[in-house]
Amino acid sequence: MNDWCILALHFLSIRDSLPVVEDPGLLYGVSWEEYETREIVAFVESARKEVSKRAEFRYKNPGVVRISKTLRIYIEDKEVKIRPMAKSILLLFLRHPEGIPLKKISNYSQELSSLYGRISRSSDRRIIAGRVAKIEDIFNNELNVNIARINAAINTMVESPDAAKYRIEGEAGKCKKIPIDRTLVIWE
Repeated sequence: MNDWCILALHFLSIRDSLPVVEDPGLLYGVSWEEYETREIVAFVESARKEVSKRAEFRYKNPGVVRISKTLRIYIEDKEVKIRPMAKSILLLFLRHPEGIPLKKISNYSQELSSLYGRISRSSDRRIIAGRVAKIEDIFNNELNVNIARINAAINTMVESPDAAKYRIEGEAGKCKKIPIDRTLVIWE
């Protein structure tokens, strides 16, 4: 129902920017009210088809991970609520299906800084660089703590058998990765 309200408001907001027809009766043989009603019905019908197409995709592909333009992460339509650095690390691992060796996390410094800068509340580059440096420090346990936070959040969100495909896992000393099929990861 919420999607319908948003779509109706969107139509009403763009309606004024649509080309104005002086007299729809001349073109279509209808009154203004009937013309607007037909326009709204056509818009709602196209919106309904789009919403049902998305719902059908989710139904056929349970376990879809969706990342919004504002970098919010949704697993099966539930938002992953974790700290900004943990979310940045999760996004980094979602971007790299081949996995990332934890000892070489510094190779991904620029990408992690960019993600963290977009997510965190801080706009100070020194603070962002300092927090990313803590993650890169192999003698610091900060990266492992954040991975544990991510995995714990996923375990509480997703039912037990399916949670494993969303967690960051891997053998000690090898690449850590998220084993989900990347066709189920949608970046908006």
